[in-house]
Amino acid sequence: MNSMKFTFIRTDQSNLQHMRTMSLQRFIERIRHDTKEQTVQELRRFIRYNADQPYYQFHDMHKLPRIYPTVEMGRGDGDSYTPKNFNGIILLSINKLKTDNQIREIKLLAQSMPMTLAAFEGSSGKSVKILVLATRYNGEVPQTEDEASDFYRRAYSMATNIYNAILPHPVTERDTSGSVIPAETTATDAFSFRMTFDPDPFFNEKAIGMKVPEREMPATTAAGNTTTSAPAPESNERVSKGTRDLVAFMNQHYELRYNTIMGYTEYRAKESLAKFAPVDDRTKNSFAMEARLAGLDVWDKDINRFVMSKMIKNYNPVEEYLWRVHTRWDGKDHIRDMARRVPTDSPQWADWFYTWFLGMVAQWLGRSKTYGNSTVPLLISRQGYNKSTFCKSLIPNELQWGYNDSLMLSDKKAVLQAMSQFLLINLDEFNAITPKVQEGFLKNVIQLANVKVKRPYGKHVEVFPRLASFIATANMTDILADPSGSRRFIGIELTGPIKVSRHINHEQLYAQAYNAILNGEPYWFDAQQTELIMQNNRKFQMQQPIEQFFFERFDIAEEETSGEYLTATAIFSHIKKVAGSSISNTNIRSFGRWLMNLDGLQHKGSNQGTKYLVRKKM
Repeated sequence: MNSMKFTFIRTDQSNLQHMRTMSLQRFIERIRHDTKEQTVQELRRFIRYNADQPYYQFHDMHKLPRIYPTVEMGRGDGDSYTPKNFNGIILLSINKLKTDNQIREIKLLAQSMPMTLAAFEGSSGKSVKILVLATRYNGEVPQTEDEASDFYRRAYSMATNIYNAILPHPVTERDTSGSVIPAETTATDAFSFRMTFDPDPFFNEKAIGMKVPEREMPATTAAGNTTTSAPAPESNERVSKGTRDLVAFMNQHYELRYNTIMGYTEYRAKESLAKFAPVDDRTKNSFAMEARLAGLDVWDKDINRFVMSKMIKNYNPVEEYLWRVHTRWDGKDHIRDMARRVPTDSPQWADWFYTWFLGMVAQWLGRSKTYGNSTVPLLISRQGYNKSTFCKSLIPNELQWGYNDSLMLSDKKAVLQAMSQFLLINLDEFNAITPKVQEGFLKNVIQLANVKVKRPYGKHVEVFPRLASFIATANMTDILADPSGSRRFIGIELTGPIKVSRHINHEQLYAQAYNAILNGEPYWFDAQQTELIMQNNRKFQMQQPIEQFFFERFDIAEEETSGEYLTATAIFSHIKKVAGSSISNTNIRSFGRWLMNLDGLQHKGSNQGTKYLVRKKM
């Protein structure tokens, strides 16, 4: 089994075929992760939102090769393929599954069979592929094409009957009359499948081969009669009648979906134009009363189990919106055009806004795994310049539930929870945030990639992916309290009111962002850009009285011969002699940090601590 290799055949956009092989173990590890372009998940979204179209119309289908687990192939004459080794693997497919729970159940039941080599979710997200190991009675596998084709046909029929007897959904019947070796452009479903993605596949490298007789064997019923095939059991035999009736009743009268961002199930009546609403306790009681009035023997707990189960399909409103618009981009630069609505003298603003906007969308898509979108545009002007209106207008109407401009930073738990449920948080009136909060809590949360919070009535702290990015507005220019944290902000002073009357084409904004991210454009700032941002932010730095006194009493020396090295305490003491009681000793630590980040000020270590090269003014 260690030498067993699968064959991969990919047909590119020019209809040319490319072949390679991969070991079984490497294949199992490979499907634990999607492709770099997330192609399998893109295919699943296409199928989900384009149910009326055949899946092969997916625009990136050529990126997903067909995989032949039955045989390791090589190139023959011309464009033909020739077998090198047959693996004795039978491919079974269980299709048209509707829920993740059904997929997990089939994978679990398949594990109970000793001949199951592997079981994993198919590329459509609505199927399970089971690889069954089969051998002759002597433990060998045929190694000629004719013998192998007959062997696989009999083994496939035998495996189908066996697995149909234990699975709640029947194996999808496939035509196995052809050869296991594909023609130049043929993809035989019975012997191949598309590259897939399953983070938790089942794999048993100690699987015991199913013994396949040399001739066709009739199936035997429990009564001793022979029949050509064993019928598949009804998928609901294991389910009680009451539960079946409840599921049928709910599906007949309601549309249900689980909002993965908000963490609750939503509903609306079938064929209703109303918006989806959360399923709260009152709604669940109504479901139970309606079901009982319809003659169903169900109780509140049955309703609660159903609506909170994984039988309800997942729904991510952000992914759905981005998927719907991403193919509509007209190729124009709508993001920088949006930035230019903000009047400013900063030449880099449009480019900085572009990168930040990509970072916001990447955060929604879960691309920022290590660090969150840790940069905050800070719009500065007097009141009446439409700053808050501009911030809110960045979010489309369909996603306005994800905008928050009333967050209280003093409630740390609420802030963390908001970061997992909102899309954009506006720190309105940033100048009201104290220096202590700026330098501590806010500086920390801005860079988080995920948040740890305890749900209401929860028993333990849970980790949730961060969704929200930040933007801020202020009415004062000297507002950045922490020099070391100024790289987290993009300070922009407005020269006039923002133009908010023009129509905003949100579809183009987000289609451009989505395509830029898929094409690998950076959604973070490199070291050079960060340095420019920090230089830009110096004029917005908040100056404490002691910092003003420093420049009154000292110059920054360029050479040691023109100055002297002094500790922060020595410099502080000299200033205090002049300033008197207006300077508090509690400022020494922050003063030292300010000196360390002061541009052009040289420093060195000593036994007395860090010393700074300064020159006293006369």
